[in-house]
Amino acid sequence: MDLVLQTPRLTLRLLRAGDAQALNRVANEAHILKWMPDWRSSPEDTLRLIENIAPHFPEATKEKARVIFGVFLDGVLIGIVGIGNKQEVNNEIETAYFISETYAGKGYTTEAVRAVSRWALDSLKLSYLIAIVEPDNHPSQRVAEKCGFQKLGTRMILNSGETEEKPFYYYRLYSDK
Repeated sequence: MDLVLQTPRLTLRLLRAGDAQALNRVANEAHILKWMPDWRSSPEDTLRLIENIAPHFPEATKEKARVIFGVFLDGVLIGIVGIGNKQEVNNEIETAYFISETYAGKGYTTEAVRAVSRWALDSLKLSYLIAIVEPDNHPSQRVAEKCGFQKLGTRMILNSGETEEKPFYYYRLYSDK
């Protein structure tokens, strides 16, 4: 199944095996690994990730979701927006996102996160989505806030790929239904 979301400037679609090389290049940028070190991977690891996640899209529900949309500008993969259960935060459904440094600061991430968040809330009939953002990651905080996420406090979280708990701002975006 190929789900495509269109925004004024972007195409968002579920990742495919053919996206692995481009995703691997973007995911391994220092700009992204600074905040999401668990994305450091080989091209083969990235392909396996896509192959492991892609079949689960049809099974996505409000209790269990694992979906990653590639963010494409003029046919070029420039980032991702994903939703999935975050074990470290009571298994709530989180939205996570990154964009290549080349395209940062142009509103693309906000545009993509808005579209995927709306899709997730409506399609999966979620009451809310969460986002967790490190206190020093000001660009990601701005994206969450521009998309309507409300900061509800700080939580100590042992995040994927890390060895010690650290503080994260905890945001929620509530469904308007």
